[in-house]
Amino acid sequence: MKHLIFFIATLLMLPFSGNVIAQSENLPSADSIQAEEVMYQYFAALAGGDIGTLETLLGGRLKARRTPLLNNPEYAGYLATAYVNASFQILSIHGTTPNTVSVHVRVSFSQDETIHKMYTLERNTSDNVAVPYHIVNEAAVAD
Repeated sequence: MKHLIFFIATLLMLPFSGNVIAQSENLPSADSIQAEEVMYQYFAALAGGDIGTLETLLGGRLKARRTPLLNNPEYAGYLATAYVNASFQILSIHGTTPNTVSVHVRVSFSQDETIHKMYTLERNTSDNVAVPYHIVNEAAVAD
């Protein structure tokens, strides 16, 4: 119940729209919902410049690469400004291995500026069940 309340509160705080257009059938719906929740939290953290949440959601080499930025006191303001009017759509979520999920996202900053990204999420094996997946890779993909 605690996670459901947090998820709903996160969705209400989003300054941009988000929705899932398509999902792959090879992923159980519970895993798909958890991956979607992590992505909603991630984009809310970007838009709010919430460095603490980003540190919690990131993992692996992506977290290691982002650590210098996360430690930069100006980064939170940069993120909040860059993502203030952003909108996103999750185009697909699919399992690639038993503990790995790929999420294809379209991020729109304006009518003329849209990018596509592929995120790799790995199941969190620690006791921290509040974050079921860590985002371990982010890559730009062609439209």
